[in-house]
Amino acid sequence: MSTAAPTDVTALLDQAGQAYAESNWQLGREAAEKAWLELKSQQQPTAGEDAAPQADLLRRAGLLLCNGSYRTGALSAMLETALDIAPLVRAVGPTVEIIDFLRMVALAAADTHRFELALSYAQEAMKLAQGLSAEEGALAHRSLTTNALACFFERCGNPWQAERLMHQALSLAQRQSQRHPVFVATNNLSGVLIGRFYLMRDAVSPEEALEPLQQALPHAQAAVAMALEHVDPMQEVFTRGNLGEILVHLGHGEEAQAELDTALELAHSHGFDAQTLRLRCSLGELMLSRGQTQASLKLLGQVLKAPTTLEHPTVRMRAHHAMWRACAALRRHARALRHLQSYLQMERGRATRQLRAQAELFVTRLEAEQAQLDARRHRQKVQQLEADVRLDLLTGLGNRRELEATLPTLVLHAQIEGTALAVAMLDLDLFKQVNDRFGHAVGDRVLSTLGQLLRAHTRTADLLVRMGGEEFLLAMPDTERSQALEVCERIRQRIAEHPWALFAPGLQVTLSLGIACSPGIEAVELVQRADQALYQAKNSGRNSLVCA
Repeated sequence: MSTAAPTDVTALLDQAGQAYAESNWQLGREAAEKAWLELKSQQQPTAGEDAAPQADLLRRAGLLLCNGSYRTGALSAMLETALDIAPLVRAVGPTVEIIDFLRMVALAAADTHRFELALSYAQEAMKLAQGLSAEEGALAHRSLTTNALACFFERCGNPWQAERLMHQALSLAQRQSQRHPVFVATNNLSGVLIGRFYLMRDAVSPEEALEPLQQALPHAQAAVAMALEHVDPMQEVFTRGNLGEILVHLGHGEEAQAELDTALELAHSHGFDAQTLRLRCSLGELMLSRGQTQASLKLLGQVLKAPTTLEHPTVRMRAHHAMWRACAALRRHARALRHLQSYLQMERGRATRQLRAQAELFVTRLEAEQAQLDARRHRQKVQQLEADVRLDLLTGLGNRRELEATLPTLVLHAQIEGTALAVAMLDLDLFKQVNDRFGHAVGDRVLSTLGQLLRAHTRTADLLVRMGGEEFLLAMPDTERSQALEVCERIRQRIAEHPWALFAPGLQVTLSLGIACSPGIEAVELVQRADQALYQAKNSGRNSLVCA
């Protein structure tokens, strides 16, 4: 347990607050996270007066960490922290702080397509805002909470309802005459109109699809002007990003380039990773509109491969849509089809979650919770059954069913894309002797450990299968012959060097491998060639590898 004094934590929290005041969100988040982890490590069951100071520090650290995580785009981490401190925030208030917290959670949940959570928190925030007095800024908070609810509707695919609510939020903010709610409503109004464009562009004529962008343009320009007056880098990045995105699709390439480049430079310098991905996606779409298809394809591919993109489904949807158009323009039809399928799958998923979330408006909370619980249990049961059918329980690797389902797809991908696919057959040397000498319990432990070692020295994209007994298969997409040899030799060495004697004195385990490489070879023949190479490795003295 940590022995750091509470004053050390307080200093970290003060450091975080000062960094936020200077718009250094990355540094502030790091300080808040250190304080949060320190307090969590000190946390023990307490009661009475002694519990209050610790709870106050924990709440403060959690709120600061949520704020920094939200600003830097770490939305999943932010939601995890938020759900942890929600009881503390609700318990001690004050009311305005609770409303701001609930609104931030609702926005993050909407951005990550956790629509039921977003709707729940947005409604709770709106209910509390309705009870504020004029002195507490009732109109401003009603504007901001209405804004959050509008963002929920836009993210889940209903920009028309979002636009209605956003106009209402703007009207409330203008009556209050406070800069911040007016700015937020103005900027987000342009955002929901952009969302309406994306929803309409494949369903109506180009002229009709562009109408929302033409409506959004003056709001985006006004938001940029307000952001520049306030000198807030985050606000400038958001507003320039919106304006640049609008200009891309309206065909104003040079103006769009200037806005996006400025916003991207700011996002890089301040560590706004989520906005960086969104801006690069807009630049990829700009390149595509200019006929720079190869460059667009490369940039959009980088956006999709970025680990943080997983937290931002709206960006992923845009990138898949643009990649589909780019691949189609280059006549890479199979790849275009895959991106189109990914986009449509995400769109269907969003629509399903939208309906589920909105259904809570018409059923009681108890009915909704019971329906969610039943659906979750059914989904978990189905997922478990599917996993069990294609999983080798001893090693945790795939089994022959997984092989039959996945390897043909990998071969087809290699043939279509003209990329390499390497397949290796692996076999434990003299494994029968291990069982005979040390017993089947030790043998099972060897197989289980081998599965762990194989996973540790291969990629998530690779296919790992236990064929049966002590025989395994490794398929490596996009892997040339020389790379496959290097990977397999590293695996062979790691197995030979592993301290097997810890399982039983005198135990030694080695591995023989046979490798075959495509393209131009069907799945069955590829496995047969790898198996023949394995046979040669066995005959050459074991603990070796042969490439066909």
